[in-house]
Amino acid sequence: MYYIERASIEDATFLSGSVGEPAAGESVWAAGTYAVGAEVIRPLLHRVFRCAVARTGANTDPPEVDTNSWADVRSTKRWLPYGPLKRSDGKLVHQSHALSTTAADIEYRLQLRYTNAIALFGLRGASWSVEVYPTVGAAVPVKTITGTIKAPAYGYYDYAYGQRRMRDRVLVTDLPIYPAAEVRIKITANPGQERRVSQIEPGKLRFIPGVSWGGVLAGLRRSPRAYSYRKEEPDGTSTTLLYGSTYDMSGQIKLDGGSEDNALVQLRSLLGKGVAYAPTLAKGFEQSLVFGTLEAAETERESVRISSIAFQIRGLPTS
Repeated sequence: MYYIERASIEDATFLSGSVGEPAAGESVWAAGTYAVGAEVIRPLLHRVFRCAVARTGANTDPPEVDTNSWADVRSTKRWLPYGPLKRSDGKLVHQSHALSTTAADIEYRLQLRYTNAIALFGLRGASWSVEVYPTVGAAVPVKTITGTIKAPAYGYYDYAYGQRRMRDRVLVTDLPIYPAAEVRIKITANPGQERRVSQIEPGKLRFIPGVSWGGVLAGLRRSPRAYSYRKEEPDGTSTTLLYGSTYDMSGQIKLDGGSEDNALVQLRSLLGKGVAYAPTLAKGFEQSLVFGTLEAAETERESVRISSIAFQIRGLPTS
C-alpha cells in the first residue's frame, strides 16, 4: 500500500499566481459595522468568521477574541484544499468545503521541497495539470502531466444525455524532485463551467512495508458512504444535513517478516492523521485513492519469513 507523506504547507509555500488571500469575494476584518450573517476573513489565521451578533465600530475585538459574536466557520479559499487545519480555538479539524468557482480556472503555484507525488480529490471541470519547474521563476517546466476529469462527449446525444466517465481523484507520481521546485497545479474548464477541488496532498510517496517485497492482497474492500446528520422532530418531520461523501477502505497486506519492524514504525506515525492512501499503483485502481485516517492496523507474524497487516481506513469527505 502507498501513501503520501505530506509536505509542509506554510504561508511561504504559496507563490504569486496562486489563489489569493483574500481571494475574490472575501473581505478582511476591520473594526466596523457588520450585520448578522456577514463573513470576514483573518488572513493570519487563514479562517473565515461569520457574524452572529450585529457589530458596530465600537466593537474593536477581532473575531477570534469576540467568540460570542463571531463563529469560526471554515478556512479561507486559499487554504480550503489543505485540511485538516487548526481552527482559531486550536482544534485540528477537517471540513468538507471544496474550492469551487465558475469565474476562472483554479491555479496554485507552490514552492515545494523534494516532492515526488501529488494527490487531488473532489475534482470538477474539464481537465487538470501539474507542472514542475526546477526553481521558482524558471521559464520552462521540466515535466508536465495532464489528465481529463470528465470524458468528452461523442456527439450531441452523449453531450445531452450520456453518462460520461468521471475521474474526481487522481494520484500524480514520478514528479522530478528539487530542493526548491515551483509546482503549478491547475484545474481548467470551459467558460461558465465549474472548476472544483476539495483536497490537495503534495509530498513524498511512501510504500508499506517500506522495503523488500509486499503489497495489498485480493479482497480489498471499499465502502462508499455519506457523511450526514439527521434530527427527528416531535411533529414527525426531520432535518438531514449532508456533509459530503467518501468511502472507507480495508484489506490485508502481506510483507517480508524482516520488514515488519519498519512497517510498524510507519503505521504508528500514520494513526489518526488525514493521509492520502492508494492500495496499488496498478491500472484499474485509480479511483481507489482515498483521503482518510488509519483507524487500525493489526500486524501478525505468520511465520519466520512472512507477516501480514489487516488495515482499516476511515475515509474523510472529499466529494
